[in-house]
Amino acid sequence: MHVVIVDPSRVVQQKLAVALEETGCYVDCFSESDLALQHVQHTRSVDVVLTSLELEPIPGLELCWSLRTVVGEKRPLHIIVMSSNSSERALAEALDCGADDFTLKPVRREEITARLRAANRIITMQRQLIALAETDELTGVMNRRAFLSLMEEKRRELAPGDNLTVCLLDIDRFKKINDTYGHDIGDMVITKVAELAGEEAPIVARLGGEEYALAFPVLDCTEATRWCEVIREAIAAYPFACKDATFNVTCSIGISAWHTDEPLGAALKRADIALMEAKQSGRDQIRIEARAETLPA
Repeated sequence: MHVVIVDPSRVVQQKLAVALEETGCYVDCFSESDLALQHVQHTRSVDVVLTSLELEPIPGLELCWSLRTVVGEKRPLHIIVMSSNSSERALAEALDCGADDFTLKPVRREEITARLRAANRIITMQRQLIALAETDELTGVMNRRAFLSLMEEKRRELAPGDNLTVCLLDIDRFKKINDTYGHDIGDMVITKVAELAGEEAPIVARLGGEEYALAFPVLDCTEATRWCEVIREAIAAYPFACKDATFNVTCSIGISAWHTDEPLGAALKRADIALMEAKQSGRDQIRIEARAETLPA
């Protein structure tokens, strides 16, 4: 467990750090609350913040609030407040400002290690819930909700003028696969296609049924098309086995550039139009948005 201790006293920091490190924790210590906030914001491995209320330049209660703001809803972070004030009002204020737990100073070793064990259980459950909410149960890749959220994050990370290409991939004649070989085999095909796509595309999500979204940050449409062609060929070449039979499947892909001045839905719509053109032109091929370019199968 990665713990950040924030306290103005170096003696308190050292005492707590030694106790926690002996239990296997990795510990960072800070006297200045603004530096601690920056560290937590940029260090995603931090699990717990153990903070005093008597801090500068950001007061302890404000630090709790700020920590909740910078980590957001998708990153578990357990905040334990340390204070010599045992009043109900102090506890209520800490909890209202984003703290998860409260302990009195001087902090007793047995108590804080027990509270960290409880924090670990809570963080583990939170991570499991986040994974369930963002992961497609069948394939293990991202679901639609997670894809849309991640793409917004990726766009914010890109510099002006950087490329970001989105693609829609659809398994050809998937209903016939289900009708011929059964839904269990159909699920196997859906799972394997997601795996093959993930070997080449940095971002893969299952949008539903037999349709997937792929994304290539920094690459333009032409560069992304090369990788999509590798994916298309890998899917077409993979031998699916069903009892004594072996069969192959193909896929069609539509590609579009996502411009920074438009919503993601606009780019996905163009990719969908390109995908439909690939389907109508015989399937097992790639189309690039309005340019209607086709790569030979």
